[in-house]
Amino acid sequence: MPSRLFVDAEPGKPDATPEPWFLDPREIGRALRARWALVLAPAVLLVVAAVAWLALVPPLYAAVTQILIDPRGIQVVKDGVTPADQASDASLLLVDSQIRVLVSDDVLRQVVSRFKLDQDPDFVRPSSLLDRLKGSLSALIGVAGGPSDDGLTALRTLRERTAARRLERSFVVELAVTTDARQKSADLARAIAETYLATVSQAQAQVTRKAGDAVAGRLGELQDDLRAAEDKAQKFRAANNLVGTRGQLVSEQALTQLNQQLGAARARAGELRGRLAQIEAVANGRADLNSVTEIVQSTTIAQLRSQLAQIEAARADTVSQLGPRHPTLRTGELQVQTLRNDITAEIRRIAAATRNDYRSALANEASLAATLESRKKEALSVDRSFVRLRELERQVEASRAVYEAFLVRARELQEQQRLDTSTSRIISPASLPERRLGPPIPVIFAAAAAAGLGLGVALALLAVPAAGRIGSRRRLQQIAGVPVIVALPAQARARTQGRGTGALRADTAYDLAVARLGSRLQRDFGAARPTLVLVTSADDRAGKSELARSLAASAALDGQRVLLVDADPEAMISRDLRATAKRGVAEALRTQSGLGDALVDGPTGVKILPFDDAALSLGTAAYTGALLATAASFNTVFVDIGLIGTDIAAERLAQDQRFPALLLTASAKSSAVRRLQRALDATGRDRRVQLVITDTEAEA
Repeated sequence: MPSRLFVDAEPGKPDATPEPWFLDPREIGRALRARWALVLAPAVLLVVAAVAWLALVPPLYAAVTQILIDPRGIQVVKDGVTPADQASDASLLLVDSQIRVLVSDDVLRQVVSRFKLDQDPDFVRPSSLLDRLKGSLSALIGVAGGPSDDGLTALRTLRERTAARRLERSFVVELAVTTDARQKSADLARAIAETYLATVSQAQAQVTRKAGDAVAGRLGELQDDLRAAEDKAQKFRAANNLVGTRGQLVSEQALTQLNQQLGAARARAGELRGRLAQIEAVANGRADLNSVTEIVQSTTIAQLRSQLAQIEAARADTVSQLGPRHPTLRTGELQVQTLRNDITAEIRRIAAATRNDYRSALANEASLAATLESRKKEALSVDRSFVRLRELERQVEASRAVYEAFLVRARELQEQQRLDTSTSRIISPASLPERRLGPPIPVIFAAAAAAGLGLGVALALLAVPAAGRIGSRRRLQQIAGVPVIVALPAQARARTQGRGTGALRADTAYDLAVARLGSRLQRDFGAARPTLVLVTSADDRAGKSELARSLAASAALDGQRVLLVDADPEAMISRDLRATAKRGVAEALRTQSGLGDALVDGPTGVKILPFDDAALSLGTAAYTGALLATAASFNTVFVDIGLIGTDIAAERLAQDQRFPALLLTASAKSSAVRRLQRALDATGRDRRVQLVITDTEAEA
């Protein structure tokens, strides 16, 4: 039994605008339950498509191998053909260039030939009927088609199935080959890597050989140039009598030696001049004997000084023993004077010898200076020839340096041809792939089912506004902007059909909802007697007529005097009546005798005014006046009028302000949004309008 049947709002006053229905999980659940087949159909179709795709498309396996491409190489000799060290950016560019070599046609063509891929159906598919038709069409329009080359086709296929990329922040290149067989993928990946390494090694040897041949070709010319330069320099030296040893002319050597000798002579003369001055100072008593090395080292002077010291010592003893006036002291003084004179004479002899050496040094210095001046004059006469000779010798040295460099380089290149200096290698050989490419099969099925369910849910939700039906209480409130005061379940109403106007059994959700609606109408509109209620709809004819009949029966059970008026051209209420009125409604209106004789007794004391088409043709004003006059004898009057938007009489009755309550019903399953909006527009969005929805699901 539903626990929520009414919207708490003032009569005629809409509540706050509800949120969009698609934000309510209950509304989404209702829409999905009503269209469960539309929800499941895309999921089933996508799962079937996934099964078909897995069955028709052969699996592909990718084998991966990793190659380290070291741009530095091994520097076996002093100088390599390529530089040993490069900047990081240049190294990365080199590795990227090697990736192009790895997947180049030169490498792949060797693999195609080695594995005979031009005969493999996986790489060369047989011509289909469509291919033959394309060839015939090309021939007809004059486009050169030509016979297909299986080798070229296999090469293109292998190129499409081969991918190489450099791993981030490294010189490692990852090579992947995709085929329909695990072993084939691994074999092709290993073959491409090995072929690449062999191709790089061969290309490097070829470059080295080419460079060596170019260098060797220049050796003969450089040797001839060197010989010609040497002959020219030798002839010039002989013609100008420029003789020398160790790369220097004889005149230059003599001039150098004279210059050195002159310097030594000048140093000797200076030394003797200083020594002579010191000796003369000692001889003249201006300096001490110990200040001159020659005097100190002289044996004669040393002996004389020794004797002088002995005599002075003996004289000192005599004075201390015999006194200063003793006659022997005179003899000692004479001996001292004699020794001093001998020392002075020896010093003068040394000075004379030193003076002679000094004079000889001056003479030698003058002689060397004169000889040097004469040799300088001779050297000036050969300067021009010497300059030219040096120029020729520089040419010889330059030619010799170039020739020797080329000779060494040619020998290095000859040896380097036999060496493999590349450090590129396979660091991770290709192994058998564990699983096929793409996501696992369970993931494929799960993704297909999820995508299908998502698509089905989207279609089901989009079908709600596309169908143009009310659908639910929430959507009705959102569309109309008016609160729905009650929702009537469809199953309960179905059980009441066929009972005529029999007594209601308050044991169903429908009966309980009708009873509560009647109580609310009495509370909101029962202040003035009688309570007049119009019941109409835009397209829910059965729902509104059943509601009017049920409200009348419910009010009669409460002890009220109830009048049920059938003003619907379909006469759904009058059709079930078994009794006949004494007088027709039209006749009563024409005679103005009142409608009392036109009433028919219904169950539980309900009075029913049957439908009379002729009565409505007399005018709604007369019909309404007679109805209001008759209603004064009742507590509650329920008038079942026609459909708003299709029945003119119903619209006029609905616009009559003497009827304080106007119930507008709409079926959740069959009522169209467009017709409901047209009905609301026809009533002018009157505040008396109270919405009732029928055929709904029970709300929790």
